[in-house]
Amino acid sequence: SEFKLLFKCKDEEDIFNALELAYIPPELRENNNEIESAEKNNIPKLLEEIDLRGTFHCHTTYSDGKNSLEEMVEAARKLGFEYFGIADHSKVAAYANGLTPQRVKQQHKHIDEAQKKYSDIKIFKGTEVDILRDGSLDFDDKTLASFDYVVASVHSVFKMSEEEMTRRIVKALKNKYVTFLGHSTGRLLLQRDGYPLDTKTVIDVASDYGKGIEINAHPVRLDLDWRWCKYAKEKGVKIPINPDAHSTEEITLVKYGVNVARKGWLEKSDVVTAWSLKEVEKYFLST
Repeated sequence: SEFKLLFKCKDEEDIFNALELAYIPPELRENNNEIESAEKNNIPKLLEEIDLRGTFHCHTTYSDGKNSLEEMVEAARKLGFEYFGIADHSKVAAYANGLTPQRVKQQHKHIDEAQKKYSDIKIFKGTEVDILRDGSLDFDDKTLASFDYVVASVHSVFKMSEEEMTRRIVKALKNKYVTFLGHSTGRLLLQRDGYPLDTKTVIDVASDYGKGIEINAHPVRLDLDWRWCKYAKEKGVKIPINPDAHSTEEITLVKYGVNVARKGWLEKSDVVTAWSLKEVEKYFLST
């Protein structure tokens, strides 16, 4: 039988051109309205790893990290980061040597001293504060106000109903000092399912109150899940990519968060850790 060649295509882009569609990156091929977007030439310019300029959720020997504050900062400098955020655990996380308010003051003094040594990178003072059972936070407002930013996370009491857990996290997001929600479902891939949560409601509240939700780039978490990133973007929720690093080596885990962001349709403008230092400083002052 006769075979008629309709198009000459040397690569994928030629195929999309022949179909009169904008090129759809492989990560977006999930039957998630990407064809319709391509017809309208409305495919986003996806985030790339080279776009990252810093990160915020990193631990040191002040809590359960393996490396000192200086070692973590030096590792971030070697990666070419413009800024780096220290976010050690709060006091209720005794298993992780969580900081008391007095130790927070000591750490902040240490960061100020380190900042004088490292003029080429901004060191932000952050915390990963526990969201307690009732949705309150593990530090009082005076302590929370001393940080540049606050990552609020659930680390305990997972056995709650979806309604209870959603109410708990919503209450935390309404705290004026919270900047980002950390690893939103608490899942550990191949180890532990996430706690029940109405993620849509959490994203809606984050949008209403100007809060961000992190992509926790650690391979056991990858949380916020990529399936929710596009909705968060549509709601204007800003998303940092954080490695949840407990060592210098783990800072590079941000690359896995980039994969999540790309599948979630995210661009540089959506990802806080792809912003310039000035943009981040302005964001922290406004939240």
